[in-house]
Amino acid sequence: MTGIVAGAIAFLFALLLNGAPVAFAMLIAGAAGLYLTGGYYPLVGILKTGPYEHVASYTLTTLPMFILMAEFLTAGRFTRDLFAASDKWLGHLRGGIAYSAIAGGVLLAAISGSSSAAAGTLSAAAYPEMKRFGYDTRFSTAVLAVVGTLAIMVPPSIGLVFYGIITETSVGKLLVAGFLPGAVTAIGYALSINFQIRRRPEIAPRSAARAPRADRLESLRSVWPVLGLMLLIIVSIYSGVITPTEIGAVGALMALALAILMGRVGPRQIGNALANATRNSAMILSIIACAAVFGAFITLTGVTQELLLAIQSSGVNRYLVLCAVLLLLFVLGFFLDQIAILVLTMPLVFPLLAGLDFDPVWLGIIFVKTAEIGLITPPMGLNVFIVSSTTDVPARLVFKGIWPFVATEFMVLGLLIAVPAISLWLPALAGF
Repeated sequence: MTGIVAGAIAFLFALLLNGAPVAFAMLIAGAAGLYLTGGYYPLVGILKTGPYEHVASYTLTTLPMFILMAEFLTAGRFTRDLFAASDKWLGHLRGGIAYSAIAGGVLLAAISGSSSAAAGTLSAAAYPEMKRFGYDTRFSTAVLAVVGTLAIMVPPSIGLVFYGIITETSVGKLLVAGFLPGAVTAIGYALSINFQIRRRPEIAPRSAARAPRADRLESLRSVWPVLGLMLLIIVSIYSGVITPTEIGAVGALMALALAILMGRVGPRQIGNALANATRNSAMILSIIACAAVFGAFITLTGVTQELLLAIQSSGVNRYLVLCAVLLLLFVLGFFLDQIAILVLTMPLVFPLLAGLDFDPVWLGIIFVKTAEIGLITPPMGLNVFIVSSTTDVPARLVFKGIWPFVATEFMVLGLLIAVPAISLWLPALAGF
């Protein structure tokens, strides 16, 4: 069986390297593995029921609803307002636009859940200002690329929702667990920016005079509805008044209502938002449906149980196993996006590590954090290429400036591994 699993995984990567979509690559490799393992009838039975059962889920409606909420807020231009308000409050500091990007990134993450959308929005809004005030190109673009990754951790994180659905872990508990790790990550970025500026003050000049208090307060007028929506989401998740599945729908409806009542969208913008949300949701649901086939193949072979028994009998420290898995996720991040990494690895590694008595919520935070690092590492750092295309700065220059932040990411990851309470304290406090 081990040989068949290895062959199927090699076939899967061969398909991916040849440009096959992740969903179809998993479907083909999983179907081939099922046929070799069980024959024709198990293959047909799983193809008839597995994909449908995985996507016909009430919990799964969380994903398209959060995506739709983000699209409505983007169409209403609320995302740029968030950064503009952050800049009014922090722009007077040395490197103030970089700090504003962190604040704006946290706010964007709390309403979008998409790192690529956050990176693109921040780049379009912040880079022209950074360029105008003479910020170093490598430093400024690296800041924008790394801050965009906050969206994969800060709720409503699509990555955490995706992990919860795949592993059948409480989505509400995961979303609450993401708050403190997201805050720690943002603080780490701020400290990294401060350290770099202290070493080389010329990379981030003082941007502008401190904005008058009246202007700072005025900047909040355009963002208070979004801040109110964020507060509603946070309070609802904490209190349990609305389930995480329902809050996605409520958030999408309120985002649409805000955009219409404030006169920021028309029929065309609403249609574009619906089309974008439908396209992105269909892509993610296709991956989930096809991953069911590959997951069924892994389960049928029993290779996970064999690995677990072998590790338990060998006496290998479970943290060494965890580090090996995280190294695998990090290497995969060189070539794949975070959703693809979770889909490919969770059927095999989650039962293995859960069997070693690791908390599934803590594992979710660690896995998503490791996948987040892949968004900024070469050769496939998605956020780097998004920032590069938005700012017209060559990707090689962005990669040159990204390494201090990669080091910061690893320090934060090490802290999350060493102190599980950072991830688990809030869920326990919220009564999960």
